[in-house]
Amino acid sequence: MNNRRPAPDALRREPDDRGSAAAEFAIVVPVLLLLIFTMITLSSVYFDQLRLQAAARDAARIGSVNASEACTTARSALGANDIGTLSCAIASSCTTGTVRVELTSTQNLAVPFIGDRSVTLQASSSFVCPQ
Repeated sequence: MNNRRPAPDALRREPDDRGSAAAEFAIVVPVLLLLIFTMITLSSVYFDQLRLQAAARDAARIGSVNASEACTTARSALGANDIGTLSCAIASSCTTGTVRVELTSTQNLAVPFIGDRSVTLQASSSFVCPQ
């Protein structure tokens, strides 16, 4: 006869956690995808802002020599990029000693899970006119 008592751990059952990884995955994935798509969209807007600022700088440099070509230069620099609706204004000319070019771009973005949004980017640059 075996009169030995079972060990106390032998009577307890292990918790059943099968499927918990799938449930956690289903909760985390939509949030992770939203974060990834948002980062991609914001980085695209950031690079468009950098392109707009570079075009404003080039337009001001050209405008210091010939003010009538400033906006043409900005439009041709941004022509290959889909930067949206561009408006160009020469805020000051060489009569004040510096040329100031202001660019404004409005573009519509389709953000996944959020919808369509309109973004307005602005850039300006000044350049000293040659004497």
